Amino acid sequence: MKVRDKKIHEDVNVCEKDCPTRTCYWPRPDPGIFTQGVGYRIRYPGRKPEWICGHRAIHGCPNEYGGKNELT
Repeated sequence: MKVRDKKIHEDVNVCEKDCPTRTCYWPRPDPGIFTQGVGYRIRYPGRKPEWICGHRAIHGCPNEYGGKNELT
């Protein structure tokens, strides 16, 4: 699900509507896909980079919030 972040004025991919109020919320541009020995490459070439919750992408949501970690 995507919610509008009022500070950065972008839609951020999060797991629940109230994620921006949580302490684990960390909006960041999607760095892309990492390949060992090559580095990052853009997930969608030619498109504007999407914003994601960095904590969710790296560690998954904390168990106190349901432990969801899939990016949808």
